[in-house]
Amino acid sequence: METTTTDTAFRTRVVEAADRSVAAFLATHDDDATALPHRAAMGRLLALATVTTEPGSGFYAAGGKGAGEPGSAGGSGADGTGAAMRRCLDRLEQLQGPTGLFDGTNLCSPPDSAFTLNDACIALGIIRALETPGEALADAEARLAGIISRATEALVAGGVHTPNHRWELSAALARINALQPRQDIADRISEWLAEGIDQLPDGMYSERSALYASAVTNPSLLAIADHAGRTELLDHVRRNLTAFLPWFNPDGTLESVFSRRQDQWMDFGAAPFLPLYRRLANQDANPDFAAAAAWLGTLPLHEPAKLLALLRLDPWLQAVLPDAPPSDAILADVLTPAAAALETCGAYRFRAAGSATTVFGGCDELIPGVVSGLASNPTFLRFAQGAAVLSDVRLSRSFFDLGPFRSQHTVRDGATVRLSEELSANFYLPLPAARRREDGIYALGHEGRFSASMDFPGRPTVVHRLATEITVRAEPGQTVLELDFDGADTAFALELTFRPGGVLDGVIPALGTPGAFQLVQETGSYRVGSDTIEFGPGLPADPDAPPAYNPGENYRYLAGTNASEGVKVFITGRTAGSHLLILRGSSGTS
Repeated sequence: METTTTDTAFRTRVVEAADRSVAAFLATHDDDATALPHRAAMGRLLALATVTTEPGSGFYAAGGKGAGEPGSAGGSGADGTGAAMRRCLDRLEQLQGPTGLFDGTNLCSPPDSAFTLNDACIALGIIRALETPGEALADAEARLAGIISRATEALVAGGVHTPNHRWELSAALARINALQPRQDIADRISEWLAEGIDQLPDGMYSERSALYASAVTNPSLLAIADHAGRTELLDHVRRNLTAFLPWFNPDGTLESVFSRRQDQWMDFGAAPFLPLYRRLANQDANPDFAAAAAWLGTLPLHEPAKLLALLRLDPWLQAVLPDAPPSDAILADVLTPAAAALETCGAYRFRAAGSATTVFGGCDELIPGVVSGLASNPTFLRFAQGAAVLSDVRLSRSFFDLGPFRSQHTVRDGATVRLSEELSANFYLPLPAARRREDGIYALGHEGRFSASMDFPGRPTVVHRLATEITVRAEPGQTVLELDFDGADTAFALELTFRPGGVLDGVIPALGTPGAFQLVQETGSYRVGSDTIEFGPGLPADPDAPPAYNPGENYRYLAGTNASEGVKVFITGRTAGSHLLILRGSSGTS
């Protein structure tokens, strides 16, 4: 790379945050090192190796200590940090099984071990860059090299079970191969990469996950590019980071409702994306990425000690950002376009007059039920006006306990998005004579809702159906929802969940749903400071249309739920004709 100017203010901030994190676990948690899982033990060891070798750190060599010998910040002293490193190494060696792999939820897991070994290689790189490491660090270097060596054969031969694991495993192999090249390691990396990177046309990876993009896939592709010379992989990272640009929120989160992993249920903090945008902003002189990095830099740092380690090994990360706007905690224009779309995820966002409307219609077909790896969040709309956030809009219908509305067909036309779903349920008539058994015992089968020994395929049926269409129109000053139903006449409940911290007006307590409210006429409002969301019109309460959310039998049978958390308001009615909901945002004097 060309010579760059170090961003000393940023580096100082990272060092100070890393020192605080290390001082905190040394003061309060170090005694539990013997009970840490392998990834946590390695993360702690990496943090210690980083701060004790960082000249700007309070833990760095001081007085008569040799270069790289643990210092004395926080009262820990050389003996304290050295002992802490030894305890972490003891724990790692204890947990490393006879195959060289580590156990966790997944036993003898190559990919789970790869997470730990990636950090081990980073720590080894930090230590080996020293001219004269002290005794504790020299011991750590030798023991880390042994841990890595014992795991290498199993990593080369091992398998995975999620898409991102391929790249985490390949990243570990690339780092190991850079330390001690072997042809079989290089061949295995090429074999994994030959499958192709699982990137959708809009830039998301197949798991559509902010969590795994920031923690696994993008960092892994960067590592493979750097250590295995596969620089073409950087284009995948660039496309993914570009795709995420319009989906950051002013509160420091990143939209993840469209994810196929666990972050579809989370308010995902955006801070882990900082090193990714910062690296490529500097490497590419990309002003859009620089704007994202500048804003992300205003957030609390994620894993600052590991970030410091990456700064030490990657000069692009510590360089001054090119053409970055002022870091004033306000989202830059490139992060707030008037409209954005992730077509393969069924996700759309519209911004106007301080409000943001997010529409989601990209749930997967739940043929095996609600399982890990499928997008199943029934939140189809979010609306925010400054600090006032309507975090979840969901629709329940009383229809054979088949669960909330999840769009099966989503189409965008300008600022209008149409979401639709059709459900059906059967009643089964007597078996024809040719299908009857004298013993009355039929094969156990699943009919889509439940399982029974009834020979479902052989029976004539009476079919009930319910079609639902939701049209969302983002208009100047408001967002309009139109609900249209066709088929069964039954009850529905539209659930609005607001982020806590505001004041509701115009609603009444919801009977039968403690802590919730119901809008039965005109318009309600939710105010946080000077930001207000108005919503309505309401519909009259009906004892046959209860104000409650039904997660569906997939959850209820197991006594579970996917209910959202927050301040809840219900609008209830019958699935006949059309119903309207208008959302208006405003900001003014509190």
